[in-house]
Amino acid sequence: MLPSDYPKRQSMYYHFRVWLEKDETWVSVLDKVLQKLVKQIRDEYLRRDKTTFGIVDAQSVQNADTAEKKDYDAGN
Repeated sequence: MLPSDYPKRQSMYYHFRVWLEKDETWVSVLDKVLQKLVKQIRDEYLRRDKTTFGIVDAQSVQNADTAEKKDYDAGN
């Protein structure tokens, strides 16, 4: 339920759907706005525009040498 000072639900939903529509490059207005906000915040904190990270699952690393023998691959 929306707060009483918001427009009607149908109006809110309509505008939300318009913002979600993808253009010819398959990018929505909402995606563009979020990308600009992230860039602006990352610039304020002197961070790179794009994040870079890697995740290593300790269980996968421990079992990597025997996974082929067991016919089990959690990544598939």
